[in-house]
Amino acid sequence: MEPTKNLTRKLLDLMQETGYPLVQHNGQRRYGPPPDWVGPPPQKGCEVFIGNLPREIFEDELVPIFATVGKIYEMRLMMDFSGSNRGYAFVTYTSRSEAYRATRELNHHEIRPGKHIGVVKSVDNCRLFVGNIPKTKSKEEVYEELSNRVTGIVDVILYKNAYDRKLNRGFAFVEFTSHRAAAMARRALIPGCVKLWNEDVMVDWAEPEPDIDDEQMKTHLEKKEYAKSLKEDEGIGSACAGSVCGSPTEVKPPEYKRMDTRYPLAPAKLDSMCKRYMWAPPSYEYQKHIDVGGTEVWIAKVELPYVGLPLLTVPRCVGPLVTRACVSMQQAQIEAAEAALHTIKVLRADVIQRSTMTAVQHVYPSMLPQMPNCVPYPAVYPSQPPTIPVTLPTLWRAV
Repeated sequence: MEPTKNLTRKLLDLMQETGYPLVQHNGQRRYGPPPDWVGPPPQKGCEVFIGNLPREIFEDELVPIFATVGKIYEMRLMMDFSGSNRGYAFVTYTSRSEAYRATRELNHHEIRPGKHIGVVKSVDNCRLFVGNIPKTKSKEEVYEELSNRVTGIVDVILYKNAYDRKLNRGFAFVEFTSHRAAAMARRALIPGCVKLWNEDVMVDWAEPEPDIDDEQMKTHLEKKEYAKSLKEDEGIGSACAGSVCGSPTEVKPPEYKRMDTRYPLAPAKLDSMCKRYMWAPPSYEYQKHIDVGGTEVWIAKVELPYVGLPLLTVPRCVGPLVTRACVSMQQAQIEAAEAALHTIKVLRADVIQRSTMTAVQHVYPSMLPQMPNCVPYPAVYPSQPPTIPVTLPTLWRAV
């Protein structure tokens, strides 16, 4: 009871100091929005995901840490029935630049001795993929049928067949008002339990649209402007003269930089996907080498022993997939998981393409009327007279 009283006292002090409300609802505790906030919520792209949280940490410690990079609009801490957090949370900032700064400065932050958290951009996905749609259905019919089952639909994206514009490709993307509405719709349209047009449909999250922040766009534009500029030869002493006039070039050993991976939670996502579809867990193998420059590098190899439904009708093994040289074992594992997820994505696209392919025979209309096989006129052929044998006398001529 004493730790609970201390936590309650700390949370009340935090509310009194900042003026933010703190309400728990549906398994999550919401801190915010600010009392002086006027207008709509922040735009899409202002939210970050916090993973690998210790179970005994709460808002009284998280808010001061994440407030150092920007103004917090809202914090959502996922809770369980025992009163502990579930290991992850979401923080929404007032601008996208503050969210980008949080991912850059607070990722791998040591929140406890030896305990590092992960901070990445949150994917606010509001779009679902719906497959195995009858190819004769129109956009209006798909919208009407789905609206009878779920709510919050904003738009239905249905692509036409390349050969027959009266048919669709057998799948659609459904846009919802919010991520919560899309999640509720995905839960309602469980494959095998719900049928549309007497057919079992496949419902899953659509691939989220790429989100490019202002810093990345600025760097891209600077590189583009630099590529447009003309490079002039500055003479024999220039840096480009080595490949022209035979000047000696300096060959440096490869440098392995510690890069920020695009998706540091890729191993967790791969494990979750295998558990969800009851596939065999991924198998990792690591090898440590010393390159020619004396640098210690790691290479990982991942293999999915059993990949079956709903991706493959005939289960088979995927891999092994080998990564490039990395500076640490953790980075090698992340890149191996990213390679496996990319392979699964390619297999899924191949399955969708095969399911939507239709054998369409091209029919070209004739420009000229069909010619008759024979002329409908009678033909009279004269009969030849019988031959009469004639005996000719022999003629002799003197030479």
